[in-house]
Amino acid sequence: MDLPDKWIWTFRPNKCDVFCLGSEKKDTVRAVDVLTVLREKVAFVSGGRDKRGGPILTFPARTNHDRIKQEDLSRLVTYLSTVPSDDVRSRGFTVVVDMRGSKWDSVKPVLRTLQESFSSCLGPALLLV
Repeated sequence: MDLPDKWIWTFRPNKCDVFCLGSEKKDTVRAVDVLTVLREKVAFVSGGRDKRGGPILTFPARTNHDRIKQEDLSRLVTYLSTVPSDDVRSRGFTVVVDMRGSKWDSVKPVLRTLQESFSSCLGPALLLV
């Protein structure tokens, strides 16, 4: 299901500053900057929480993870990290990467992005194989 532009602008602020547990302020990312990748459903924050109360970042099963540019993926993860409140975000994200139907090489960019640009915000990471 594609989200209409109005939904994004109505429920998400136009500009978000990213703060994570123990991290410095990161680049500002606007929804319009990641709209193309959002529509491809590469990743999402469902609103669910783990047992610790932390948010859940999900990368659903895809066969073309490697088609997404590393920079786009990094901006998407940065944007999605602004969705939960500061209190929830401070508990650290649980990351679920669904690798079913994917080759290991196609999932490596996702893991690399999480390690390089999101590691201070991470809690548990789960890989579904």
